[in-house]
Amino acid sequence: MPVPFSRSRVALALTLVLIFSLGLHLAFRAPSRPKWTSYYPAAEKPVIQTSRFPCRDLATVEDLVVVMRTGATEIQDKLPKHFQTTFQCFDNLLVFSDYEELFQDYPVHDVLKNMNPDIVASNPDFEIYRRLKAKGRSALRPEELSGGASFEGSKVGKIENPGWKLDKWKFLPMIRESLDLRPEGWWFVFVESDSYVVWSNLLQWIKKLDPYDPHYYGSENMIGFDVYAHGGSVFVLSRPAMEKVAKLYAEKPNYWHHYTAQHWAGDCILGKALKAVDVDLTYSWPMFQGGHPEKMDFSQPKAFTNEAMWCRPALSYHHLASPEVERMWNLEQGWIRERLVAAAKENRKPFDNRQADILHHGEIFRKLVLPNITADRSEWNNLSPDLVVAGNHDYETCKRLCQDNADCLQFSVGPPGCSIGTKFPELGQRWADYQSHWMNDRVDAWMARLEGCKGVEGWSVT
Repeated sequence: MPVPFSRSRVALALTLVLIFSLGLHLAFRAPSRPKWTSYYPAAEKPVIQTSRFPCRDLATVEDLVVVMRTGATEIQDKLPKHFQTTFQCFDNLLVFSDYEELFQDYPVHDVLKNMNPDIVASNPDFEIYRRLKAKGRSALRPEELSGGASFEGSKVGKIENPGWKLDKWKFLPMIRESLDLRPEGWWFVFVESDSYVVWSNLLQWIKKLDPYDPHYYGSENMIGFDVYAHGGSVFVLSRPAMEKVAKLYAEKPNYWHHYTAQHWAGDCILGKALKAVDVDLTYSWPMFQGGHPEKMDFSQPKAFTNEAMWCRPALSYHHLASPEVERMWNLEQGWIRERLVAAAKENRKPFDNRQADILHHGEIFRKLVLPNITADRSEWNNLSPDLVVAGNHDYETCKRLCQDNADCLQFSVGPPGCSIGTKFPELGQRWADYQSHWMNDRVDAWMARLEGCKGVEGWSVT
């Protein structure tokens, strides 16, 4: 006669079954939780590293993927500098384009390779893509190449550029391709060739976020009633958000292709698709910036608040030409080196979200702009916006006009006449037949007024 199980044996058996089931669930859950590579073993004291690039001494995020979206019309002009600078810092990088190739021995993926063949064959946006598929890079016309500069286009983008027309089609396929090519990724950072990511800050910020929920971060923008993250300002998606929008696109490709054909902005199309699967944008301006760091108003407040961007951490900038990417990268590498030395002297872990280790917009101004506006500059236009005396090219007269206006921070004299700037100091650019001057004492006072927030305002989103 069988011996009945005791209650204790039944309880033990049920416990073992539950443990086994939980083990199977965890074993087949993919990918694993993001891993944070420490700076050094816990038992060791901080040491000053001596690698060539200071960013390589930062804690890495093994499951963070940087996704560069570019195109055949710009890659030769804009990516080489990134290979020399920013790409040196990234452990996990994907480069998507409209033309598959090995560029400087790195694989560049054709993000449109799985696009509906009927669309490729018939839609006029794909005319340049058809040429690239047929003849390669030799099919590009000289006037279609971007060159090294990065200019802020109209509000509807560079509508006459065939590479730009094609670009809107890349966003939704890019999500699926990123998941397929980097199945280990939990965070995806989407950048453009004229974007700059403040890498030391991004690594600190992203540690504070939860990758297990659907998240969408970036600089908020709006077309009609559609809210989205501006692509050039850099945006960040968690894996669950990516999976939701990839599933939507796979289930309704015809709808999204039709919608894309009628629209002009790929970043807005992606934002609308994310909204359709209940992934709302987390407004992340002023950390993510759509402007150029040498040409922006660092005193600009966040809408409906008194918060100036001056004391907010910097995560990105946009519209940087290759030499400007290099200047920003050199600035950040110097900053990282300084903070590593300071942490070693203080016998503490570096870059652990202390205010002193976070690079704020105000520091960017002090390090990048301020050293270049301390003296008169000939053959230089500081882009002072207000023309006060048309046709007057006398430098001393213009200077007196600026001095007499208590709000005047700078002036320039050029072919149009005498112009002044009263809102914020701007570096400007080299320009023949111009002479520029900044009122240094007033610039110092302008900065002092902004310093009141220092050490108070941290990450605007966590």
